[in-house]
Amino acid sequence: MIVPHFFVIGAYKSGSTAIQEALRAHPHVFLPAKGPSFFAFDEAQAVDRPLPPGTVRDWDAYRALFAAAPEGAVRGEVSPEYLANPWSCGRIRARVPDAKLVAVLRDPVERAFSDYLMYVRDGNEREDLSRALDEQEERRRAGSPTGYYLESGFYGRQLRPYFEAFPRERIQVHLFEDFAADPDSVLAPLFSFLGVDPELGETPERAVNVSGVPRNALVGAAVRGGRRVAPLLPEAVRRRAKASLARGLDRPELDPAVRQRLAEVYREDVAELEGLLGRPTGWLQAS
Repeated sequence: MIVPHFFVIGAYKSGSTAIQEALRAHPHVFLPAKGPSFFAFDEAQAVDRPLPPGTVRDWDAYRALFAAAPEGAVRGEVSPEYLANPWSCGRIRARVPDAKLVAVLRDPVERAFSDYLMYVRDGNEREDLSRALDEQEERRRAGSPTGYYLESGFYGRQLRPYFEAFPRERIQVHLFEDFAADPDSVLAPLFSFLGVDPELGETPERAVNVSGVPRNALVGAAVRGGRRVAPLLPEAVRRRAKASLARGLDRPELDPAVRQRLAEVYREDVAELEGLLGRPTGWLQAS
């Protein structure tokens, strides 16, 4: 039965797009074109998160995504919903009990701010971040994709079920900050973990899916229009267009009061995560 050998389970806004490109470039790794998020939403039931584009709900259709994998290739997929969605762990364990799991995590304060800036960039967020944080529960109940700035960053809570369901040696966790500083310091152990030669890997572009505030209305319109037509463009053209548009984005500083507020929200969960990992993350130190 054709199933993945590994899953990159998240987190959102933590370099998963760059990791996906690096994995896809390796000659002995096979990934489908998009993250199917099957194990987050594979049953017909009400869900409390919006379905991401490209979600696959049917088991046979999901397995068919891997049918084109070359013989001997390590099959995998990248779906950040698997970390964000509490149902995913049990579903993966039931269908693919021998899977390897990879998580790349970012300082949750920075992750929340980057998430917010992404929606600002795309014209879907008009409130300041403080007001948006006040409205998180209401937005989430309404099914708004901007209702998860906080929820997506509770990594300790999200990872614990995986540590309980899978042997520790089948889980590898990296920090986004390490990847941003030195991609090879993450990619080499990742490829080794997956059982492929690290020497055949390629270092991806450092900034693949940049968040920020459009410098002017013209840039904002170009970003929104680009996202609509991007699926129709060849990969190389899409990559160049993203890089060009990123140069028209400004990244403002996070307000210190909001940073402190976010740090207090996440402090206990970061401690839980560090207990799971058995090492410090270096996050929240200045907050």
